[in-house]
Amino acid sequence: MRKIDIGSWKRRTTFEYFKDFEDPFFNLTAPVDASAVYRFAKANDLSFALMSLHCSLRAANSIPELRLRIIGDEVVEFDRIHATQTILNADDTFSFCYFEYLPDPFDFVRAGKVSLDKYRGLKTFDVEDERLDLIYYSVIPWVSFTSFKHASRHDNRQSVPRMVFGKLYRDGERHMMPHSVEVHHALADGLHVGRYFEALQTTMDAVGNL
Repeated sequence: MRKIDIGSWKRRTTFEYFKDFEDPFFNLTAPVDASAVYRFAKANDLSFALMSLHCSLRAANSIPELRLRIIGDEVVEFDRIHATQTILNADDTFSFCYFEYLPDPFDFVRAGKVSLDKYRGLKTFDVEDERLDLIYYSVIPWVSFTSFKHASRHDNRQSVPRMVFGKLYRDGERHMMPHSVEVHHALADGLHVGRYFEALQTTMDAVGNL
């Protein structure tokens, strides 16, 4: 983790403009082509959901702006970010699960299954809640949504990005999936979210070579 020198930071003006907004988050939702991930998961008996999460984390870690967080009056950049994600429990309630990012997809899926077993037993929202080197993920596998809005506390210093995966759907021969990305505008712009979507698509298309 490194501290950003806000005084000499090229985003200083943008940061100071947006940092005190009551709601400084903006959201972009777009479909991604998950065909290669779907085929790879099927061929290797892997979880499609965990493979999609791995691709997203890999892409997000390649975008410096998505690794920025606000701590007090400071901005820091983490070297690597991980995930917490909603999981559905047997009684139709949900809770959170922590997933450590591992570069190798097979290692990530194996570790992810262990995490799922652990946190399904815990059924807790209290998951790594003191950490900021995370992205908050949700999964809505019942709806191919075209927009998304998160519940949020009235705290304009929350700076962790929030991402959501939706229901997989067919478009001709392709398997498409809606994906929502919400970020703090003091830390990132549409340009950076656009770069994330490009990196995510490239990562998904090359999943067999990761």
